[in-house]
Amino acid sequence: MNRRDDNMDIAKAFGILLMILGHGNGLPALLLNFIFSFHMPLFFILSGYFFRPKPIRQVITGGLKRLVKPYLVTASLCVVICYLTVSPQAALDTLIGTFMANGSTPQAICFPSLPYIGPVWFLLALFWCRVYYTCIKRATGKTLLPAFLISTAAFLVGKYVINLPLGLLDGLCAIVFYAMGDYWKNRLKEPVKPVLLITGIIIWAACIWFGNMDVARFEFSPYPLSMIAAFVGTYVTYLVSCRMRDRLRSLLSWTGRNTLLILCYHMLLVYLPLNGIYTCLQQHGMTHMGIAGVIVHLILALGLTYLHTTIKRLVTHRG
Repeated sequence: MNRRDDNMDIAKAFGILLMILGHGNGLPALLLNFIFSFHMPLFFILSGYFFRPKPIRQVITGGLKRLVKPYLVTASLCVVICYLTVSPQAALDTLIGTFMANGSTPQAICFPSLPYIGPVWFLLALFWCRVYYTCIKRATGKTLLPAFLISTAAFLVGKYVINLPLGLLDGLCAIVFYAMGDYWKNRLKEPVKPVLLITGIIIWAACIWFGNMDVARFEFSPYPLSMIAAFVGTYVTYLVSCRMRDRLRSLLSWTGRNTLLILCYHMLLVYLPLNGIYTCLQQHGMTHMGIAGVIVHLILALGLTYLHTTIKRLVTHRG
């Protein structure tokens, strides 16, 4: 079994920080294209990197505890927040979004523009992705090509026909990234030819400039180059992670190990009315509210996660 590589945790930290940044308002389109070109595929790829064959029952029970449970808890709290701070209709919309597990609003023919739940869609998608991938791995042995074909079919159905509830299609759509991570696992230490890396970076740059990647909306333009670009972005992030200095490594490694908690707290902050904080920042010279929102969400999400892990550690120690 491979020893856990803390560079992967640092890469996940970059991914979660970029996710929070990408949810800011008023950001330049090119910056958003850069973030969305790889930041969500990165989490599927890195999760696939840590894939280990397990009985399907163990995969399901573990996923229910580690992914579905936090999804339901976070989404339920968001429904309550909407009911108390906005309106019963907003709470109902959030409940529908919870059932659909929409991260955004796919423009399919059937039931387009249904309410969406927000960034925790990833948790249900990852749950299904792991279940699907375990079954495919057991059935075929070789998974990269089957995963690509399945992702392509799911992408076409989700984008042009109908999006299924509970994140069923999102998990299928992302399975190619999960397979990339599993494939990469045994080849991580192999040197990459410079010509391949340069070609990959050129493809990535072209997709940032001309394309549109959004897994939650089933957007993979230009297809299938955007899938290659997502892996290249993840690989470059890993290379940067390997070169981080010691002063930042521990903080980023902690952030990467707690991305699930950070995601859930960020989600709750999206639904909480924080206008008073933004107004205070504006009065103290922060004129760009999009940047102000990112700063507030980042500080609060990290702070709440630190508080959560500290309390859990103290309770566990006393127990």
